[in-house]
Amino acid sequence: MVQAERIRGLFPSTRTTPKRAIEPSLIALVALLSGCASVRTTSRVGLPESNASLEASATTRDVREPTTAVAEAADPASWLDAAEHALQSEQPARAAALFARYLGHDPSGEPARQAYPGLARAHEQLGDFEAAIRAYDGFLRHFATDPGAPAMLGRRGACEAEIGQWERSAASFGQMIKAGGDQLLAVDRVEALTRQGFALYQLDRFDDADARLAEADAIYVAVTEAKRERFGDTYFVAMARFYRAAILHRRFRDVTIHLPEPQMNQDFQTKLALLERAQDAYNLTIQARHVYWVSAAGYQLGSLFEEFYDAIMYAPVPEWLDEQQRLTYYDQLEEQLRPVVDKAIWVFEKNLETARKLGYDNEFVALSEQQLERLQTVLLGRDARLGQPVPRLAVDASEAVAQTWPSSAEIPAIERKLFVPLPTPL
Repeated sequence: MVQAERIRGLFPSTRTTPKRAIEPSLIALVALLSGCASVRTTSRVGLPESNASLEASATTRDVREPTTAVAEAADPASWLDAAEHALQSEQPARAAALFARYLGHDPSGEPARQAYPGLARAHEQLGDFEAAIRAYDGFLRHFATDPGAPAMLGRRGACEAEIGQWERSAASFGQMIKAGGDQLLAVDRVEALTRQGFALYQLDRFDDADARLAEADAIYVAVTEAKRERFGDTYFVAMARFYRAAILHRRFRDVTIHLPEPQMNQDFQTKLALLERAQDAYNLTIQARHVYWVSAAGYQLGSLFEEFYDAIMYAPVPEWLDEQQRLTYYDQLEEQLRPVVDKAIWVFEKNLETARKLGYDNEFVALSEQQLERLQTVLLGRDARLGQPVPRLAVDASEAVAQTWPSSAEIPAIERKLFVPLPTPL
């Protein structure tokens, strides 16, 4: 348990292939010399691997520096102190240069246990996740048996997710779980399993993803029922449940209704069963009582009913129907499906009501409001479409993504919490 507490204390959990390292770049060095906090480096700051590179690094540092305590200090330990101070002072470029300077001096000594994670954190703040990954790799290469190794693996997996390296991210969280063993706290195991499941979801490996997400949820339920450990935050519990529902939602979408009529009936029953399971899973997500995932589940649940309506309304029509029969068919079909529309409206309204009551706002709340307005407009603006299906209710998922959110690359990483997935329709 002491080991586990050390792991958690080393790097607080956040919501946000080793390569050959090279010496600190000129940009990073300029940041060090000038003390400027605003210079942003995209250099591959790492460890010199040869005496030649060490000499080159030393030669670079022979340039006349400003007369500062750090520049004149002969004790490398002072570089670490100055680097930590720069990191706490929100000067990540300067911190990265100082941590790299120390690691160029001593890449494997005891103080390097502090320097590698510090360098990684600085690069995370700069949004250079590849450089952060190299720093975590450096720590794991030199201190593989350190009690903090599971936390470093988790942070590396988070950075890999930030750049869309889902295979590597899933592998890192798997290694974190294995390295932590029985010493890993339940809250950390749930987070690692959920993040691993999300990476597998991104790879469309739904069976593997669902197994990890289900395990995360089961751990939470067992631990809380036995009162062995308290979860102060249910973010990753709700996330695990949400993506289990999302898998069912995706499978629901994949079912298409086909003729002939016996096949239509079979497809309808399959789609209806998946709708009911997805509905239950989204409701279970809401029960985790995390406001972000409550709003996400509410929006997706409303969309689920809209998609079901569209799937039935746009199902193929038997060819033997004449014009009058088609008119009667669509008139009766719309009447029979009206409870589905009412359900979608109720869900969107409930999602907005909950958000107002609890005083929070996010992208899913905005989407729910937009979709509710659109749904009501469609219903009020309908006219008699003789023998034709009524306009679709659901917005195309890819269209919603394009209209609602910028891509990950357009949002500065420093403005996002590490590894929290962007809220996108499924």
